[in-house]
Amino acid sequence: MATVPQPASASGPSERRQAPRYHMALDAVCGPLASDGRHPADHPLERTVTVNLSEGGLCVYSAQRYPIGAQLYCAITLPGQAKPVEISGTVAWFQKSDDGEFGYKLGLEFGPLSAEVRQTFRTLFESPLPKAASSRAKKLLLVDDDPDLRHALKLRFESAGFEVVTAADGLEALRKGREEHPNIILLDLMLPTLTGFDVCRLLKFDPKFRHIPVILFTAKSREDDMRTGYAVGADAYVTKPFDGKGLIEKVEELLAGSRDA
Repeated sequence: MATVPQPASASGPSERRQAPRYHMALDAVCGPLASDGRHPADHPLERTVTVNLSEGGLCVYSAQRYPIGAQLYCAITLPGQAKPVEISGTVAWFQKSDDGEFGYKLGLEFGPLSAEVRQTFRTLFESPLPKAASSRAKKLLLVDDDPDLRHALKLRFESAGFEVVTAADGLEALRKGREEHPNIILLDLMLPTLTGFDVCRLLKFDPKFRHIPVILFTAKSREDDMRTGYAVGADAYVTKPFDGKGLIEKVEELLAGSRDA
């Protein structure tokens, strides 16, 4: 794997806020950099998604809490690009993204970008992926209390032809699950007001809504949590960080199964 540029001093916060951004969730693999600027061969890369990509940096979700100042390698899959874009950066901040056992959101500030990568990013910012024609048979209720991830996944699913309705807490999710009649629900587990377990149980125990497939997606990866998820009626359980393409494929798979039932 080629050596990637080392991080330089970060731009000022006002400059970063003004930079064009790409908000759709993008698939990526990430891992720590060794001192020679290469990803260590003995450390597995983590599959994840990024949000808020700009020329100055991005946010990435990780099961690891990297310390501020840690240097990370990322290979990001961009729309229309045959090969992932390889970059490196420095962790500028982190926050726990879930009340579960794992789950962090990291702010990564890039080092100097090559002219080719910079132009690739600018082309992406100027010509974002258009929405595909939405289908009434693909209405998704997307529930997550992280506004960045919720917005990024909404754009990603819309680009795949879904009509997307969103909710930010458990009560809103329960109300929209009953009022919006979604074809499938993607439900975060740790939510304000009601947990994903509660929302799933209340919908699945109601004969009017039990036919709607529910995917729980969460940082909680313990077997007890998974057993509880299936016990309250969940049709699938996906742990964070996750692969965006694989998540869409899982949603499509459950939709196809519900149509055949």
